[in-house]
Amino acid sequence: MSLPKMMTIVRWIRKLPQVALFVLVGGGAATVHFLCVILLFELFGIAVLIANIFAFLVAFCFSFLGQHFLTFAQSNQAFFSALTRYFLIALLSFIANELLLLVALQYFDLSYLIALPVIVLLVAVGTFLVSKRWAFQLTS
Repeated sequence: MSLPKMMTIVRWIRKLPQVALFVLVGGGAATVHFLCVILLFELFGIAVLIANIFAFLVAFCFSFLGQHFLTFAQSNQAFFSALTRYFLIALLSFIANELLLLVALQYFDLSYLIALPVIVLLVAVGTFLVSKRWAFQLTS
C-alpha cells in the first residue's frame, strides 16, 4: 500500500468517535495479547500463565501507544505521567477481570461463555472512563 493511501486511512480513522477509537485500539491490543500467548506457548514452549504475563506487557505497549496517540491525542498529559497512570489502570483492569470471572464461575456457577463477555464489557467501560478522566485528562 502506498504512503498516500495509508495517510488517507489514518485521517479517516482519526475522524471516528473517541469511543470507537478506544474499542478499535482495545480490540487490536486484545488480538496482540492472544496471538502473543499462542506464539510464546506453541513456538517456544513457555508455560501459558508465564506467556500470558509477557503477552499482557506486549499488549499494554500496543494499547498505550494507540490510546495515547490516537484515542486521547488531544490530551496534553505528559507522556510518562500518562504511561504510569495507564499502566496502573490496565493492571487493575486485568486483576478486576480475573476476580470477577472467578466470582462468576465459582459463586454464581455461570458459564464462562456468558460471564466473560459481560465482564469484559463492564471492565472496558470502566477502563475507558478512568483513562479519559485520569490517565489522559486534559490539564490546564
